[in-house]
Amino acid sequence: MKVSETQVSDFELERARKKDLDELKEELARRAADFLREGKPKPEGIGDKQIKNLIVMAQMAAIPLEIKAFIEYQMGRDSSGQGWTAEINGEPFGRALLKEIEEIEKLATDKLKDSNRTNDKRFVLLCLAHFFGYLSWRVKYLDYLKKEKAQSKKRHPGGDRDGGSR
Repeated sequence: MKVSETQVSDFELERARKKDLDELKEELARRAADFLREGKPKPEGIGDKQIKNLIVMAQMAAIPLEIKAFIEYQMGRDSSGQGWTAEINGEPFGRALLKEIEEIEKLATDKLKDSNRTNDKRFVLLCLAHFFGYLSWRVKYLDYLKKEKAQSKKRHPGGDRDGGSR
């Protein structure tokens, strides 16, 4: 059985994408951690499910602009001001996320220039999907920290760590 040239070329493209993505994963994970820093409150209305929707968008989209339009739509829907328009780092969450997406697009396109694949929009979307995955993990972790802090206050009211006996 002979493998077609198209299959070989698709395989080589996927292998190149994986290699390039592997080289960017640490940076993408760091960017997610920097975007939602420990000790800084994240919007109440943003949970891991909202971020997971972005992962799905990145997997289904043909171009990054679709994801940006979805975020703008979510900002328009946020009448409570506790989600996509809630302030984070001095600006609305959605706007800050749009800026971060621009930075990740630049990171991905720079990597593509190095690999001579300048029009590979799928790679840019793959990088965004991974970033959103790391961001979703980060949201879940921050929710855990908030829960732990609340439980700690219940166990030790007034700041007593050992129940007051010494």
